[in-house]
Amino acid sequence: MKKLAALMFFLVLLAGCGTAEQSKQGSQTNEVQTEEGTFVGLADSHTIEVKINNEPVSLNIVGDYEGDIDQLKDGEKVKVNYKKNEKGQLELKKIESVK
Repeated sequence: MKKLAALMFFLVLLAGCGTAEQSKQGSQTNEVQTEEGTFVGLADSHTIEVKINNEPVSLNIVGDYEGDIDQLKDGEKVKVNYKKNEKGQLELKKIESVK
């Protein structure tokens, strides 16, 4: 009987740890982040690439982004707002030239 009680205690303890980690990951999703970087260009018709901290970052262009990507030149300094969706993809929310 004691072994069964101990087993149930550890199962409940482990289940609680999983829930805490999932909620932590959920809080990182949908948070808009702002970074400055260098506009590299269009990767395809719905993705841009920006170098942030000398690392290339691909950002998906979704329907609710703000900005005029066509006006940006390769190598131009930009400020981008983006968020990570539930699939882990980065979605562009806003892009603007930094003067």
